[in-house]
Amino acid sequence: MMTVTVQLFEAHNGTTTKITELCKVSGKIPVFSDDGRAVLFHTREIPGCSMLRNGKKLKVSILGAKAVSKNAMTFATAYVGVTPPDAVPLCPTLCGPQALADSRSEIRVSGNPKIIQFSVHPNPVSLLNAKPTVWLKADIKIVK
Repeated sequence: MMTVTVQLFEAHNGTTTKITELCKVSGKIPVFSDDGRAVLFHTREIPGCSMLRNGKKLKVSILGAKAVSKNAMTFATAYVGVTPPDAVPLCPTLCGPQALADSRSEIRVSGNPKIIQFSVHPNPVSLLNAKPTVWLKADIKIVK
């Protein structure tokens, strides 16, 4: 079970001007046996989070997964992002639509703890390209 608390940060001229708590959602994520290399490819979405932007309701994507290796290590990953329906690619031919804000993180811990807590980090590319400057912060809690 993964619980995620998501906040939206807005900045102007290098100063944070507004912090808004968007949601706190919980849901089941995949837990599998692996050495951590494939944990990113086995994420599952936790629905139920959205935000208002320019009068439109946008879906906040929340993904997570956990892997336990045979050598007593646990790997976890989480992603939180918002991509507006009118988002354009950052590059003309290879890139997908540019997210308004996206953050992710991976963590590795010894053993198989009952609780794993960590925060996601903003993607610098989406942070630099967002107009106005916005980013998502999320606190993640995975309970065995």
